Amino acid sequence: MNESSLIRNTAAVLKLPALGFNIARYNIGGSSNNVIDDGGQEIAMKTSKEMLEYKTMESYWLDWFSTDPKTKSWNWNADAKQRKMLSLASGLGVNVLEAYSNSPPWWMTKNRATAGGDKGTEDNLVASYIDQFALYLATVVSEAKTRWGINFNYIEPFNEPTSSTWEFPATQEGCHFEIATQNEVVNRLRFHLDQLKLQNVNVSVSDENSPTQALASLTSMSKNATVMKTVGKVNTHGNDGTAAYRGSDRVALRKLVRSSSLKLWDSNYGDDDATGLTLAQSISLDMNEMGVSAFIYDQVLNSGVLGLIQCNPWVNWMGEANPKYYVMAHYSRHIRPGMEILGTDDINTVAAYDSTNYVLAIVRVNPGAEETKQMNIQDFMTSLPYRVDKLPTRINTWTTQTNSTNSYYVDSGIRDPAPVFDVVFPAASIITFEVIWSVKSSRKLAYSKIG
Repeated sequence: MNESSLIRNTAAVLKLPALGFNIARYNIGGSSNNVIDDGGQEIAMKTSKEMLEYKTMESYWLDWFSTDPKTKSWNWNADAKQRKMLSLASGLGVNVLEAYSNSPPWWMTKNRATAGGDKGTEDNLVASYIDQFALYLATVVSEAKTRWGINFNYIEPFNEPTSSTWEFPATQEGCHFEIATQNEVVNRLRFHLDQLKLQNVNVSVSDENSPTQALASLTSMSKNATVMKTVGKVNTHGNDGTAAYRGSDRVALRKLVRSSSLKLWDSNYGDDDATGLTLAQSISLDMNEMGVSAFIYDQVLNSGVLGLIQCNPWVNWMGEANPKYYVMAHYSRHIRPGMEILGTDDINTVAAYDSTNYVLAIVRVNPGAEETKQMNIQDFMTSLPYRVDKLPTRINTWTTQTNSTNSYYVDSGIRDPAPVFDVVFPAASIITFEVIWSVKSSRKLAYSKIG
């Protein structure tokens, strides 16, 4: 693609409604092209022909000779492009940051590779390097704060760790970790974070490839009280490969996480449905059944049906947005940080309340044929200790019809402010309602506490 075409496509993308994302995840890499002189024997990383260059994440720690980050064993000029993106995101309103690792530095692995081990069912981290791996992650978080002014809230040492797919030559960095090894890494990571005065940085586990596997891993880890004291958050992927997760373990995972007083994120989601209907249903399931406090789409820029925006980063090309971009906008623009998620008996509906600005946001997906549904505002307020005492000032609505290129994220105007109203949901559509009360003095004018 020539430069003028790239500019035209980029300009088209810039006309999209902003998504308002407030979370960014940063991949701490394990790859480098340096050669280590090990007593006269030259050692270098074993590379995978299946892993594209842009998936090779650069390591800051180059060799085992020194743990001091000020020595030449470390390269703090590495990974400049990803660090630049992180800095830009922080400047544009991202206020929650998580660092994560797909693989330890290559020289810590058994086969000197980051693209999977020789056996995908066995640990690829050399046991004697468990402490160094934990130190590496903690040091990057510390140096990010002092060198770049980046303050991470969370650090996740794994990605799909119990999966057997991380076998060389894989298409990206990946490493298998048995539960016992995960426990050791988590304990040592917490130790090194504390030593570096990073007590406010929480450790996340374990970013398994589905809620079912996350439940199995967390169940095993929960048997170790010492480990659980070091954990601040649970991460899970919301998909199996490129297919959305539709298993039955969301509720069980939610119960286990809550019994441990932890947060739960869908930290990595993607699907192969360009319309966004699968995405909308997944968000509803994850929020209503699994109780996640964050939903992260990890294929924002990718080719074909995977990306919110079609993009081939390896050839510097950016194309048009898929319909799923506009679907995501319904949730990310209207279900905002700090809002309280409300209970609902409709699995296709997500509702949240902003008690500061007196706004009730309701997002509902209709994946089937056209239907008419009655909406009752009070039904969404029953899970809160409040009762609506006044009619809303206005109700704004937005509609996306995924089967019509002319109906992406359309502002449908202002409905008559009524507590109960009928809505026609077009086939394959998403509608967002913002119910607004205009209250300038006492909160009691908008609602009163029950009991």
